[in-house]
Amino acid sequence: MTPQSVETLMTELESEDRLDFGELAIGEDEARRLMADHFCEIDQRLAEVGLPLEARLEAMAAIAAHTMVENMILHLERLQAGGANPAFRAWLRRHGTP
Repeated sequence: MTPQSVETLMTELESEDRLDFGELAIGEDEARRLMADHFCEIDQRLAEVGLPLEARLEAMAAIAAHTMVENMILHLERLQAGGANPAFRAWLRRHGTP
């Protein structure tokens, strides 16, 4: 795993589900590079302390899942604050989100 291979995979994923950088002060390529470098650094540190590949993959999956939950929470908060349409609000209530 290299930062470049992770960036390439991220680019492929994002071709199907574009990220909206809007007015942010960081560009897509820079953000992708920053996160790929960080992810590979974590993997390298885990390898250096002797964690086997299976355990490193599990740790990476846990990091990714945690990040997805955090992203979901932030997205729901943004939708709620932005006056989501009534049908979407009803869907949120049915799924336990006031």
